[in-house]
Amino acid sequence: MKASKYERRPLPGAQRTIFLAMEIVMNNIEGFLEKWLIPAGNWVANNSTLTILKNAMISLIPITIGGSCALIIMYFPFIEKVVPDAALLFIREMLSPIVDITLGFISVYLILCIGYFYAKQHQTSLLFTIVIVAGSFFILIPFTLTTNAEGMSGVTIPTQYLGSAGMFVGIISSFFSCKLYHWLTTKNLAIKLPEMVPPNVANSFITLLPLIITFFAMALVRYGFVLTPYGNMNKFIYEVLQLPLVNIGTGLIPTAIAAVFIQLFWFMGLHGQSLVGAIMSPLWQVASTANAQAFAAGEALPYIVTQQFMDIFIAPQFFSLVIALVLFATKGTSGAEIGKISVPAGVFNISEPVAFGLPVVLNVLTLIPWVLVMVVFVISTYLFMSLGMVPRPTGVQIPWTTPPLLSGFLATNSMMGALLQAFNIFIGVLIWLPFIRIINKQNMIKREQD
Repeated sequence: MKASKYERRPLPGAQRTIFLAMEIVMNNIEGFLEKWLIPAGNWVANNSTLTILKNAMISLIPITIGGSCALIIMYFPFIEKVVPDAALLFIREMLSPIVDITLGFISVYLILCIGYFYAKQHQTSLLFTIVIVAGSFFILIPFTLTTNAEGMSGVTIPTQYLGSAGMFVGIISSFFSCKLYHWLTTKNLAIKLPEMVPPNVANSFITLLPLIITFFAMALVRYGFVLTPYGNMNKFIYEVLQLPLVNIGTGLIPTAIAAVFIQLFWFMGLHGQSLVGAIMSPLWQVASTANAQAFAAGEALPYIVTQQFMDIFIAPQFFSLVIALVLFATKGTSGAEIGKISVPAGVFNISEPVAFGLPVVLNVLTLIPWVLVMVVFVISTYLFMSLGMVPRPTGVQIPWTTPPLLSGFLATNSMMGALLQAFNIFIGVLIWLPFIRIINKQNMIKREQD
């Protein structure tokens, strides 16, 4: 049996016993996580539906940032005190259409992105897959036909279902219609025209029957919900599925659990935010869009936990480790050097240098603070926001590389957001401190052995 690294140098009896016990416990924890966590992470990473949804949600970032930039300008802190009322009214009237056409139509952009990535992954017609998802989504919208006094007819579409309230219907209808259309195309339900017919015309007829059948199926679904007390699928999904799931997923305990899994996946060398985000991001993004729409309308923000809550206030938890290494790691050791190297990247929320350089990955000694700090950030941030001491995230999309303090200010439209980030990082450094001292002792032992 190979001797433990703590047996290579004589240590006092009590200290030697503690180190050996720690090593046994840590090896058992590592074995448990390797057995159960890696397969779960691989399943999430390889699931085609979750992959498509994750890529679609990521593709919404430029759209949400565009609307968010307009919101930031329109309601920048104290702007009303430095800009004349007439100029401020002009700015808001000019920029409000950007907010309406981006955040107010977020479900439309989402279904188009889902159709795009589904077509790429399953090698279906890109054009007709996008047509399928768009048509299916709008068939389910409870629009009404109206006729004015002059006899002119029109269509009234409830726009709330084009925004955050329609995201779950968009996701469900997109995947259902894409899978049905894809399955029908594999059954060779095609109208084949003579070879002299131009290819673009012939290709249109090849997809004609799958498209018609898919639209008929969605029309039947629409009619089925008309017969229910809800009247339409959008209202049913929103009240029965979306709203409860978002309320649960944005609660303190589920958010803390999500944070634990993010860190555990990182410990195993997997991208925690990506894996957990594939499941939770739709809930957080719905909350973000709802907050942004409420913020633009001057209403109370409904959610504390949003995508910005996680990206801006929780994800930068690793920066407290970077600061702890810079301040408290023994000079000349690898920990101190990794801390210095990680500062430039850490300022822009890039965690890989410290995660793989210290390392945090597969280093059971750092597992406890690595998970604990993130959970503390969740609890602290949620507590301060629920008490009203710090404003809730306004829903504006901040680029994830925005440095801490600045990002907290922009995300909450208040200096209190920046102060909360500073407070969290300070608490994180205190939590890391005793573990940095243990790492220092290990480095000293290693030095003497070398």
